[in-house]
Amino acid sequence: MDSRKLSELRAFVRLCKQNPGLLHSEELAFLREWVESMGGTIPPAPANASTEETTEEQPEEPVKSPEPESEESDLEIDNEGVIEPDNDEPQEMGDENVEVTEEMMDQANEKKIEAINALSEGDKLFFAAYSRTLGTVFPM
Repeated sequence: MDSRKLSELRAFVRLCKQNPGLLHSEELAFLREWVESMGGTIPPAPANASTEETTEEQPEEPVKSPEPESEESDLEIDNEGVIEPDNDEPQEMGDENVEVTEEMMDQANEKKIEAINALSEGDKLFFAAYSRTLGTVFPM
């Protein structure tokens, strides 16, 4: 088991021994159920007034747990080739209330086809240059 987690658990158990009323919090219902299923008993929940008195009489000592180190701290991240984020102003968008017509959809589809063809042509040029470097012929 991780020694850091064990020391945190020890600190938690000490805290619960000092203030058993903590075990009655909603977040720790699973722990109460487990203790009782193992045959243990949980002391009854103290009244709100009595818990305030005990906390005033006995100020809680802050439990010092070692700060968890990030597992990534040991790793050095190589940022070579990482593209910096854009810091440009957001572009102006069109009117969101405009009704899209058939003509507008046709124009958009034509532009889409042009873009696909340009991309395809770029791929062909890339593969042709790549195959030349390898000494093979790429059919166009």
